[in-house]
Amino acid sequence: MNLQTAVSRISKSISKLDAAYGRPVFDELAIVGLAGGQLKLHHYKGPNQGGFLTEFADNTMALRKELTEEQTGLGGEFSFTREGEGASMDAYICLGPDVYLFCNHTEKSMHEITQDPQWLEAQGEFLNLSQFFAVDPLDLDED
Repeated sequence: MNLQTAVSRISKSISKLDAAYGRPVFDELAIVGLAGGQLKLHHYKGPNQGGFLTEFADNTMALRKELTEEQTGLGGEFSFTREGEGASMDAYICLGPDVYLFCNHTEKSMHEITQDPQWLEAQGEFLNLSQFFAVDPLDLDED
């Protein structure tokens, strides 16, 4: 899958996620490449366009514990953290080798989001989104 197709797929899936939850689950989404130890922002939607990469290390601290060598990094793997609040990222999906979708709600933590009964229905949409990339990973060389 190329970047344009990935962004379109993510937008459609996040719309379904929000509809199932009854309001936005994430208000910040970023596709970030981590190849060779270098950060590259491939797509961003949210309130912190200018400062996102500058604050990336601090804002992904809780999730980075989840990015382990045991993961294949081929696409579809995901994780949430209940420790993220405010600017700290709440979830990620591996979109392909060394590229991730980071998701955040800048006003609520995942702990708060998952306490809502609507989350039980909505979480399936997040899983569906991850599975698109398990089947057809993002290949940034296609662009």
